[in-house]
Amino acid sequence: MNRGILIIIAFISVISVVSFRNDKSSRQIPAKFPVKRSGTAIILTGAAARIPQEAALLEELYNRGLLKNVVFISGVSSGALNAVALNAILSGKMTWNEYRKILFSIRNSDIFIQGEKKLPVNTSPEREFLTSVFEKKLGYHIIGDLKIPTSISFTEMKHIAGKREVYRMCSRKINNETDTTLRLTDVLMATTAFPIAFPPAKISNVKTIPDAEYIDGGVGEDHVPFKALFEFEKYRGLGVEKVFIISRKSDSIPAVSEELRVLGINDKGIFDKMGISMDNILKRGIIKRMTAYAQQHPEMINRTWVWVPDFSDNFLMFSFDKLQQQYQVTSAWAKTHDPEPIGNFLLPYILNRRAEYYSAN
Repeated sequence: MNRGILIIIAFISVISVVSFRNDKSSRQIPAKFPVKRSGTAIILTGAAARIPQEAALLEELYNRGLLKNVVFISGVSSGALNAVALNAILSGKMTWNEYRKILFSIRNSDIFIQGEKKLPVNTSPEREFLTSVFEKKLGYHIIGDLKIPTSISFTEMKHIAGKREVYRMCSRKINNETDTTLRLTDVLMATTAFPIAFPPAKISNVKTIPDAEYIDGGVGEDHVPFKALFEFEKYRGLGVEKVFIISRKSDSIPAVSEELRVLGINDKGIFDKMGISMDNILKRGIIKRMTAYAQQHPEMINRTWVWVPDFSDNFLMFSFDKLQQQYQVTSAWAKTHDPEPIGNFLLPYILNRRAEYYSAN
């Protein structure tokens, strides 16, 4: 078995551990929050090259008048890029039309270079792209430049199976690690460093967190980055009235081999023949974290809506060459569907899990 295949096995193991490990936090006693509430919060999961799906859902919410009083945004991985873009749009620095043009212009070569047929790929083009858009076009040099309180999660991971420490860096003070002077591009490179596929990233001039290499925040417990919301609520002493959790579609077919080909690795279809689905693993991780959200904060169940697109088209997680098509498909779907209350969204998974339990016992 060659080195490339061993790397991918390690990668799938990392994702599996993240999604299925015993999570003590899901059993914590719910915290008490202020009775007074104001504003809307947006929580964005990781999306990789499915970033336009989340963007299309956000634009539809905007067009429906549901984003008029956004007081907090939390994002991880590519969801963090959408969090910054939404910040710019709601602050009047950019229009939806301008953001669509940026997304539709992206190609794989704007994100990574794969010339050596090994992982991780070279993501220097991504850094150049983020700098050109967020620093030069929008003037967001440091995370504190974001007008709306916006949290971005990233993870310190010293070993593949070792302890993971998640940090939530916000544009306003909400916790001990927040440093509003950090360069925004550095923070975004860290949160989008999908393990194994993309290299870890350093954040320069850190003072409140370790001077270490960081990876995708979704590899830790922020698969759905909701904890920053409650840090924000506690810090400002005021709750939010409504929460939208926005995510991307999980493909229904195994496509690990296809993903590897995009990144320049040819496994000769081994993983697809084995039926290994990275999407299924990641989806279960998202459901698990949404369930933890509902368990830990039952007072938010009637205030939280989930929007995840569900259409027949499939799109690879690491292929950035069809972003316009994804946006159009998602936009068309969103016009005929509504966000679901989180209880309704989770019910089929809870019932299925219960059925599996009784079947096994």
